[in-house]
This record gives sequence, C-alpha cells and structure tokens, in this order.
Amino acid sequence: MTLKPSDSIAILQLVARADACATRRDANGYTALFTDDAVMDGDMGTVEGQSALRHTVAKVWAAEPAGTLHLTLNAVIDESGEEPVVDSVMLMVGAGPSPNVLGSARVRQTVRHTPGGWRISRRTIDTGA
Repeated sequence: MTLKPSDSIAILQLVARADACATRRDANGYTALFTDDAVMDGDMGTVEGQSALRHTVAKVWAAEPAGTLHLTLNAVIDESGEEPVVDSVMLMVGAGPSPNVLGSARVRQTVRHTPGGWRISRRTIDTGA
C-alpha cells in the first residue's frame, strides 16, 4: 500500500492523539480512535473490542501516578503490508519540576481506513518485561 502524504499525516496524528487521550485519562476519546473489533495486546494480556478496551485502559490509568504524561516518539509508518503499521516508542513521564521516566514501551499499531477516517485496529505494547 502506498499512502498519500495526507494519509501519512492523519495516521501520525491518530497515533499521537491516542497517547494524548491517555495523558488526559479520556477512555471514551481513546477508544473512539479504535475500530469496533480492535485488539490490544502485549505484556499485560489481550483485550478485544472497544468496550473491553475502554474498561482495561481506565483501570490501567487509574493505577498510574497522577499527572503521568504519555509521549509518542519516533513514529515510523511501514506501508509494505495490506494495512499500514506504525512502530513507535511510548514514554510515560512523571510531571513536575524534575520529571522522570516512569516506563517505556515499544508500540506497534496496525491502522485501517474506515468511513470515519483512520482508526487503530491493533495495538501491541512491548515493555521488554
């Protein structure tokens, strides 16, 4: 698949928007960025569908320190497959005058073009644990 520049920008914004929703603890906004049949998997298990995803991320975020920032770094789109895949690094950073890195993960997201625009169909999180 070859993407138009406008699609590449929309996909990179989608990926960044997901972590912005995580920073705000906006589970509804976050899951709206995913397809109805989305899968999130990785070191913490697997969830399928928007409802399960919404419940899971709300629980995970509630366990994080208040004010944690979720940052998307070095996002690169691979257009070689049937659907684009975005590889990036996610940093969780504690807010404050002396911010510190609370965690990091490699994130791989498969995206799909839908009638509502680009959406995440799979998000795989690898913390290296």
